Amino acid sequence: MTDRQWAQRHLALLHEPVPPTLAEQIGLLLVDTLAVANHARRQGIGATRIDEVLVTCQADGSGSRIWGRDFNAAPTDAALLNACAAEALDYQEVLINPRNNGHAAVVIVPALMALAEQRGIGGERLLKALWIAFAANIGLAEALGREHRRGQLGFRTTSLIAPIAAALGGAALLFDDAGRAAHAVAISASTLSAGLLAALSPSVGSYSEDKDLAIGFAARNAVQAVLLAEAGATGPTATLTGEHGWLASFGFAAQEPRRLWRDPREQDLGAYAIKPYPACFGCQSAIRAAIELSRRYRPHEVSRLCVEVNGTSAQTLSTRVIGNHLAARFSLPYAVASAFVRGRASLDEFAPAALDDPAVLAFMAHVEVLGSTELDQAQAASGGFPARLAAWQGTQRLASLEYAGPLDGLAPEARRAVFEEKLQRLVSPSLRERLLEVLANPWQIERLFRMPL
Repeated sequence: MTDRQWAQRHLALLHEPVPPTLAEQIGLLLVDTLAVANHARRQGIGATRIDEVLVTCQADGSGSRIWGRDFNAAPTDAALLNACAAEALDYQEVLINPRNNGHAAVVIVPALMALAEQRGIGGERLLKALWIAFAANIGLAEALGREHRRGQLGFRTTSLIAPIAAALGGAALLFDDAGRAAHAVAISASTLSAGLLAALSPSVGSYSEDKDLAIGFAARNAVQAVLLAEAGATGPTATLTGEHGWLASFGFAAQEPRRLWRDPREQDLGAYAIKPYPACFGCQSAIRAAIELSRRYRPHEVSRLCVEVNGTSAQTLSTRVIGNHLAARFSLPYAVASAFVRGRASLDEFAPAALDDPAVLAFMAHVEVLGSTELDQAQAASGGFPARLAAWQGTQRLASLEYAGPLDGLAPEARRAVFEEKLQRLVSPSLRERLLEVLANPWQIERLFRMPL
């Protein structure tokens, strides 16, 4: 199957009805991304504090809106700024898949919303374009595998995959033409800003704003690729699977091209997990367990908390030098100590003022992080991030909790309540109500264009 045929299979969704459960999941990803970006920019977190350096803003109301501010920008720049903001808190969704994990909405939503708002395209067309992008992202992630970030390698998954999926979705938004869509995909894949994970290495420990910028550049890449293809620019004909192509360059022998050809209608968008806590997804299950143990024991009653996770997470989330909010979000010792000492894990616990809390920093010395072969196997089977947390007093184990994920075992109603509480933390009451209205009827998604975001 050629790249053009791959694009055509996804564009066929433009002629399919959107199932209600799928529309609800797309709405969830959309609203979550908007709310996170809105809060990050209003608080000036990460790269959002240098917006004006990145673009020339348009005060005349033309272009696409910058979420959390009162100015607009060209679609390419709006995609960049809104994606930076959506990434800044590390509160975004994560794809849970045995072959690969990574973020998608932080690129797909800003890119497609910028194009849609500038062109005045909403309703079912926008909903279907988002469906196409999220489905394509799963297939691309499965085809690529995760070897691009093994050992000393550190290519950013979201930068490699999501802009290609967003380019396909953006092409579907503007034109039902497999040829031009394939060129948009080819241009995106051939011009990627791949992004590195160097700043998130515990041994390097810079935890810098390139994390946000990499996602912004990915979203801008997608929008530019679509606009260039619309104008007649072309790309290679075998970009995804051909010689010197995307899979050959970034797969590192783990690539499985056949996974690209799965029917996009069969992709489960429920695999995109929403975070209940503003930290790396690898910390989420352990945070939940720490909060629950804090309801049974006080810190002086526990001499040690032993956290077991998969081996990769035990290594990459091991930093104990908490120099800024991002280091805290990528530190199992900090996240667990904070959740246990404070009994909660909200935005406040990762704000700069909270990072020097003597009680939390002291208890970090009592948090032990271990890699588990058993949890390695569980992670490989599900793609999730399970954690086991045990509280000890001397040689006596007081209690142990294990979760496959942060929402493990919760009924749909309880999961919805968790999400609504998250919205309450992120946005004003009036915006929260408007976003919930969009979530209740995602077929009228264009209402977002008229809301103050």
